[in-house]
Amino acid sequence: MIGNEAASCHDGGRTAVGAAELASFGGTDLDDQRSIEEVARRAADVVGGLWWRSAGGPPVIVVAARAHGRSSTARWSSRPTSASCVEIRLARGQRDIATLAHELAHGLAGIEHGHDGRFRAAEIDVLTVLAGEAQGQSLAACFDSFALAIGPRMWPVPGPVVGDTFVLRR
Repeated sequence: MIGNEAASCHDGGRTAVGAAELASFGGTDLDDQRSIEEVARRAADVVGGLWWRSAGGPPVIVVAARAHGRSSTARWSSRPTSASCVEIRLARGQRDIATLAHELAHGLAGIEHGHDGRFRAAEIDVLTVLAGEAQGQSLAACFDSFALAIGPRMWPVPGPVVGDTFVLRR
């Protein structure tokens, strides 16, 4: 969830995380609006990849939020056909790679972690997979400049990134 957000008594880091994200990739191509199909394909590439599976990330489905939905969310799916699956609902105006990285990070870190240090570590790694190491490092630097601690990584370092027609080695 990126953009204007009220502070929550249950997740006080949310507003600061949003500000750090905006500083890191606001106005970049990661903020460009895309079709829900394109964003869902990018999510499937990450979730179907070797790194996500070795990290123990859960299955994920990406859908459009309801027409009146104002913010994107990641939650355990309540669909009867999806067992232990994180459902990412992307709101209109938030169908971009930046928001996808944020919501996938909730799935990897564990939704119960909100926007804590473990979530921030996950977002850096997911963003690295989606957009490259420089963008992941930029987000880490922004978290640091906003005095947001990055928790320990509970999964392998991202890489190599494997796609249908490529292998990216770092």
